[in-house]
Amino acid sequence: MKSKYKIMLFLIAFAMAGTLTNCSDDSEGGTPMISYIRVTDPLASDSLLVTAGQGKMIAIIGRNLQNVQQVWFNDQRATLTATFVSNTSIITKVPDKIPQTVTNEMKLIFANGRELIYDFTVDISKPRVDRLKSEYVNEGDVATIYGDFFYEPVTVTFTGGVSGQLVSVKHDVVEVKVPAGAQPGPITVTTNFGQTESTFWFRDNRDIIASFDIPLVNSVWQGPANITATKPGIIPISGKFIAATKELSAWPFFEWYGGPKEGDIGVETRNIPQEALTTPTRYSLKFEVNTLKSLAGAYVRIHIGTADNGTMDAQRQAMYYIWQPNLNTNGQWETITIPWVDVYTANQKFAYSSTGYSMFIYFHGPNAASANLALDNMRVVPNTAE
Repeated sequence: MKSKYKIMLFLIAFAMAGTLTNCSDDSEGGTPMISYIRVTDPLASDSLLVTAGQGKMIAIIGRNLQNVQQVWFNDQRATLTATFVSNTSIITKVPDKIPQTVTNEMKLIFANGRELIYDFTVDISKPRVDRLKSEYVNEGDVATIYGDFFYEPVTVTFTGGVSGQLVSVKHDVVEVKVPAGAQPGPITVTTNFGQTESTFWFRDNRDIIASFDIPLVNSVWQGPANITATKPGIIPISGKFIAATKELSAWPFFEWYGGPKEGDIGVETRNIPQEALTTPTRYSLKFEVNTLKSLAGAYVRIHIGTADNGTMDAQRQAMYYIWQPNLNTNGQWETITIPWVDVYTANQKFAYSSTGYSMFIYFHGPNAASANLALDNMRVVPNTAE
């Protein structure tokens, strides 16, 4: 494959040297000059460049270039191959390595020591921030950020204007200690090449429909007995949480949490935004899960609806979303994200209610499975940082 690649580039270079310029090959030398830079595709001869991304193949077109010895982009040296250098063209690749000093210049160094500087920008991506392993992390604990283009030096700033201490940095993962003063809201990752604010919130407290921290005493069928502030092997992240430790089977299912909208369940479920029902694709259902045992084989049924106490039993048995977790977080909290449109559609697109909704969460098989986990902060939130 390498030999074919070199042959292809040689043919491109030969074609460009022979057809893209009328300048003769001045083997005795002369004043080097660059006319323009273009892509290497002969069919795109009018695609001129003033910038290119890391690893991009480019052709430098000019005169008296045959004695070039080095090509630099910012402070990074490019690789040169003698067969790709002629009087009128140089084919090379923009270095993949990140520059420490950004000059936005390309420098050619020739055999006689002459230097030729040409304005050219290497397009280095600003950070891309995809998600947090867990959107809820205690002060002093480590938050894990997934994304890309995390080029050192990296700064992670939390809402509240405080920056965290970096623990480790890879191009696609950053670990940072959560500082005192970090508040709910987006995080911002900054490098020498730009900054990006997350579309998600750290400690997202918007539109929570089940916090497990409010009193649940009125018309709650299941839940109070499963809510706790402590569980061996699990460190709380936001007050109380709901816990389950049970062997599961297809039937009977384990009713974990729920009740009609007329009771305390409706106090928080009324936080579902009206827009989430008119434009459900713009929202996600999120919550944090911490498992001490694999959930492989378990099903979680989630019912949300508008039926009143008298007709709700039949509705909750017929309308629900099924989440098949098949995960094990090994005692760590992780944020689960489910497209809200899937949940809403499975529950037959119920109408908006300012007074709340009935809601039920159950565990069951259909095969034998185990539940040893905690869940917290179920919420319906926009997919943007608004």
